[in-house]
Amino acid sequence: MAKHATARSDKARYIQEALTLHQQGRLIEADALYGAVLAADPQHFDALHLRGVLCHQQGRSAEALRLVAAALKAQPRSPDVLSNHGVILDALKRHEEALENFDKVLALRANDAGAHYNRGNALKGLGRGTAALASYDRALALTPDYVEALYNRGNTLTTLQRHREALADYDRVLALRPRHVAALNRRGNALVALDRPDEALAAYDAALQLAPDSAEALNNRSVALVRLEKFAEALQSCDRALVLKSDYGDAHYNRGNALRALGRHHDACASYSAALALDQRRADALNNLGLALLALGQCREALEKFDAALAIHPNDLGALHNRANALAELGSFEAALAPCDAVLSSNPAHIEALNTRGVVLAKLRRFEQALASYDAALAAAPDRVDIQINRGTTLLELDRFDEAVACFDGAIAADPKNLAALINRGNACVKEKRFAEALGSYDRALAIDPDHAAAITDRGVALAELDRFDEALAAHETALRIAPNVFAAHVNRGNALLKLARMDEALECYNAALKLEPENAEANFNAAVSKLTMGNFRDGWKQYEYRWQKKHFVAQKPDYPQPLWRGETDISGKTIFLIAEQGLGDTLNFVRYVPLVSARGARVILGVQHPLKSIAPTVPGVAQVFSDGETLPDFDCYCPLLSLPMAFNTELDTIPVNIPYIRPYQERLAKWRGWLPNNGRLRVGVCWAGSSMHLNDRNRSMPLERFAALFSVPDLDFISVQKEVGAAQAAILREHGVVALGQEFKDFADTAAVVAMLDLLVTVDTSMAHLAGAMGKPVAMLVPFCPDFRWLLDRTDSPWYPTMRLFRQPVTGDWNTPIEKLRQELCDVARRPVRPRA
Repeated sequence: MAKHATARSDKARYIQEALTLHQQGRLIEADALYGAVLAADPQHFDALHLRGVLCHQQGRSAEALRLVAAALKAQPRSPDVLSNHGVILDALKRHEEALENFDKVLALRANDAGAHYNRGNALKGLGRGTAALASYDRALALTPDYVEALYNRGNTLTTLQRHREALADYDRVLALRPRHVAALNRRGNALVALDRPDEALAAYDAALQLAPDSAEALNNRSVALVRLEKFAEALQSCDRALVLKSDYGDAHYNRGNALRALGRHHDACASYSAALALDQRRADALNNLGLALLALGQCREALEKFDAALAIHPNDLGALHNRANALAELGSFEAALAPCDAVLSSNPAHIEALNTRGVVLAKLRRFEQALASYDAALAAAPDRVDIQINRGTTLLELDRFDEAVACFDGAIAADPKNLAALINRGNACVKEKRFAEALGSYDRALAIDPDHAAAITDRGVALAELDRFDEALAAHETALRIAPNVFAAHVNRGNALLKLARMDEALECYNAALKLEPENAEANFNAAVSKLTMGNFRDGWKQYEYRWQKKHFVAQKPDYPQPLWRGETDISGKTIFLIAEQGLGDTLNFVRYVPLVSARGARVILGVQHPLKSIAPTVPGVAQVFSDGETLPDFDCYCPLLSLPMAFNTELDTIPVNIPYIRPYQERLAKWRGWLPNNGRLRVGVCWAGSSMHLNDRNRSMPLERFAALFSVPDLDFISVQKEVGAAQAAILREHGVVALGQEFKDFADTAAVVAMLDLLVTVDTSMAHLAGAMGKPVAMLVPFCPDFRWLLDRTDSPWYPTMRLFRQPVTGDWNTPIEKLRQELCDVARRPVRPRA
């Protein structure tokens, strides 16, 4: 018995010595003593228990679990062993088993603050944050100064996004233990989440004063510095963290964020890739790698990264929104709507998704819907200047120019130096024909950035509209010197040259633009106009088909289920619908193709503007005529009238001149015969203006005051066929004895009857010129310096109308020269004898 008592006494002494060493942190020595006891007595309870705790402290949790489990088997109701067994299980992420242990402890010892604390940790590990808080609260009720419980309570609140409460817990920890580095670090995180980056930075710096080699504090410090836009310092902080811990994934990730903010996107990609090499399922790194790739223009690769992020977290709103942006950059606008809508279904007030959705809808030309999306975004963020500008550009597309200007004015009031707002305000003023005001907006933008190529070329557009062409060309050339690849500058320079009738140079500009954007509708259309004006019909008519992609033509584009006929298929025995487009003059010009279509064996039904419905049936080959809004019969195919030259491969020498192809009705001739003077003098019809809605009306029409110089020619009877005549114009006509009939016309059948009884029509470039030309009547047409394409360049005749002569402006705006030349010719005509009239 004495021998056994001595052995027990030695074991007890060893355990006591080991425990003392254990408590002093001399773990290796303590472990040796625990081992010696267990060598002598493998079932020694205290040695099993305490050595298990020590192994856990050394990170040998699997061995720790075996030892403590053996102790627990010996004394299954020991609260301390149950508690430590639970702690080890929790460390091994076996949270449910750990929770069972802590519940057993509390069944034995209900007021055990440590057990409540550990229970909270297990619940936190299980993602049951609210229940964890309740356990921490119970621990703190028992021990109010329980620092670990306060700290983990703060961490749990952070997980629950309750950052203000978390901050209060960290502050309580630091009041009790001011040198608690982890609490200082987590306090910084809470302040970052509360958007208080200055205070967060101070917290991280305080942590680093205590622990200069804290990689975590250095990493988190970089997040605050990025928020403060101190990107270079943020990069340095990440680099210091990575020197201390090279495999620190968060530091690689945040380094990527700093580099991306510095515009170093290639380097950012490398940092995000380093983070992903450590954890390939980091959705945040995949997402931000996608953003860096997007900034590098690698849109398809970026989309792959966003999709990979969404494969991990399908409902990540940021990745969904970024996916929408990538699809938009790839031109997949319809596809981009789906991720926007997915974001908005979760968060209807997601400002960025609403804004992106507006951009995408505008690209799809669904402008009203785009406007609604911007309005919703601005309701949530009324101070977002970029969204105000997007809204303004959409209003421009809707031709709501006053509202657009007001939108840009609001943006400028909020940010007086916002270049986009100033430039777009100028563009809106150009649309409203407020050209001088537009120059003011562009000048304000250029005062901020004198080398802003877009502002310079847009200013050139306004100058061209003011007929200041030399300055306009200089502006476009300056823009191109600064930025040779600015698409708009090439097009705008071409447009200025077009207005100067320098068609070959204009075409060079459009071709340069098309190298940048081969499918751009405006550049292709304007190139087509240049080619047609120079007589290159072979290429011009084909390229003219791009008109249907231009905003001005989209509303007119036919949309029928039947196939579009382009001349390539046999239409014998079929019914074809030929559709008017653009202006009345265009219809009168191109209905000449109806007999050619009919000659191919087709039955032709013709759709025309309402004013032409009465005269269109006189065109040979027309079976039926329909006007706007009327129910159409069945047909097999269709073709817009201005696509017929392409369908027939029309060139200059093959223009159909089957004139006359429009004829007056006998009953209308009888109706109007008595209205015209019959005194033996020549009858000269006059028309000085076209529709004010025509895009080029200010150049093609002229004031009656200037046109009236012709009325000084004696011995001629002037008859006005002008439809719209104001009071002041009517007074001028009366003063010169002009017979004003145009206001009395009900339709073009009336007009045709009067034109048929004229000896000559003097007109500007209007539908009246086409009507008279189509009837084979002599026409003297006054043509602006930059002509419509069908009048070509320099010629005094027209291949479209053999009875037409052209009197051209020698320079832009000079009507006096052609008017005077025409006046002299009229004087000669007036002296000729007149044939007797029927």
